[in-house]
Amino acid sequence: MQHRSASQELHHEIFGSILDRSDLSPYLLLSADNYSTALKQATKMMSNRGFDVVGNGELQESEKKRALVYVERTYRYFLKWLFPFVKRQLEALISLESSNLALYQQSLAAIKQVETQLKNPAFKQIVEQDPRHLFLLASSGKYPMVFHGYQGKKMAVPLEWQQTACAMLKMGYLIKSIEEESQDINDFAQLGFFLEAEKQSLNDLYHYDWENPKHIPESEPAQNAFVKISAFFHKLRESVSIDADGQGFVFDSGDGVRVDIAEIKARLKSPESMFTKLGKDLEGEAYDIRDILAITFILRDKDDTLKLFHALQKKGVILQENTHSQSITQTLFDTPEQMGEAVRRLMISLSQSAGHETRSTDQEVLANAQTFYNALSMNAEKNQHSSAGHRKFQCKISFSLPIHRQSRTHKIMIPGTDVYARRNEINKKTQEHTLGVELRISDEESWRTSEQKGDSHHSAYKFRQLVAVMNRVFKNVYAMPKDSIAQLKKDQAVLFS
Repeated sequence: MQHRSASQELHHEIFGSILDRSDLSPYLLLSADNYSTALKQATKMMSNRGFDVVGNGELQESEKKRALVYVERTYRYFLKWLFPFVKRQLEALISLESSNLALYQQSLAAIKQVETQLKNPAFKQIVEQDPRHLFLLASSGKYPMVFHGYQGKKMAVPLEWQQTACAMLKMGYLIKSIEEESQDINDFAQLGFFLEAEKQSLNDLYHYDWENPKHIPESEPAQNAFVKISAFFHKLRESVSIDADGQGFVFDSGDGVRVDIAEIKARLKSPESMFTKLGKDLEGEAYDIRDILAITFILRDKDDTLKLFHALQKKGVILQENTHSQSITQTLFDTPEQMGEAVRRLMISLSQSAGHETRSTDQEVLANAQTFYNALSMNAEKNQHSSAGHRKFQCKISFSLPIHRQSRTHKIMIPGTDVYARRNEINKKTQEHTLGVELRISDEESWRTSEQKGDSHHSAYKFRQLVAVMNRVFKNVYAMPKDSIAQLKKDQAVLFS
């Protein structure tokens, strides 16, 4: 056995995020001088991470299969989602031949290098043979004897395998943390996996037929999420109708106030986007994901913004007590004067709702506009990461809804089904739940110029998020320094002009 000094034992890493380490040196592998011992210690490591170990201290086959699901999802995230998107944009950025050219070329080469290792048949075989091997591979830089005795050989682990396994463990940790940190968020991740498997786009959920759903998940977590989203759209659609031309929508508050809407977009945050959001920030936590469902109203006239927000309040889609005050931001208007007409229309709609007409002076309108502008714009400065360059009004709400279960079977009653339609005739138990929604209001011109052009284009913003994830997950293999981001944004502005 190779002896280690006390100082070596004292200096194993015990602080900091796993995502910010270039290699792993877990304490439990300190005594592992052969494969058999290392595997037993890896079993303890998995037990400490929520996997069931019983009896003889062996990892059960069912738990190996469960662990391999995380491995499969890690492969899918890297090879089907992350790498294809980043490579496409890198290739386009390379064609610009900017001062970042060498960096883009190096980034593309690094991704291809990682891809090669992930697809290496020998590497895949050892990972899929036993998920505990990932811990051994990732720790082999510090503990080179962990595979001594594997298949009767003293197997040496190539550096590329160690780095790749380390990246896989980091990503697997992010994927697993969705489950561990928030069961509520995990429900939506499971629904996302289900809908993606059913080839249902997560970016077009407003137009989904919630009255006659063709995709009903079997798993209870996904059903929970399905019911929450369905309830929200049922509530919203009570006040929305197709306009006279059949080209847009009208939101009717029921008291004479109507707002013309050009388009309504709704998307469920994909599981992959959840993993990305957790991975890009040092303090990312699953329960901080509050934009699970994002709905965007694109108006024909931006001066109807405040009028629509108030109409949504009157119909109970938005409640003051369920609105996260720090999330209310506006970047549609640059000055109080520009907001004047929106405030005037709001004041008129308020008087209509009260059943009388009042006329406000220009001074009164401007004074109110100044108050609104100061209140709604200050949060944008605190939240530049999501607001900079985007022209919209947005807030995050917690939408309250009931989930019913049949008393006899305890099964969830799903909107759009016969059982749900007869819910007043059936003995049931009901629990109150909430759905986190990010609500956005913009107008056609602002949406086109800020969300679909320049460095604020969704694909540009998504690329920068993914770069932040790769900087952490592929440490020592991939790096795009912070001081290169300013030029990256300039290049993206040209790319999406």
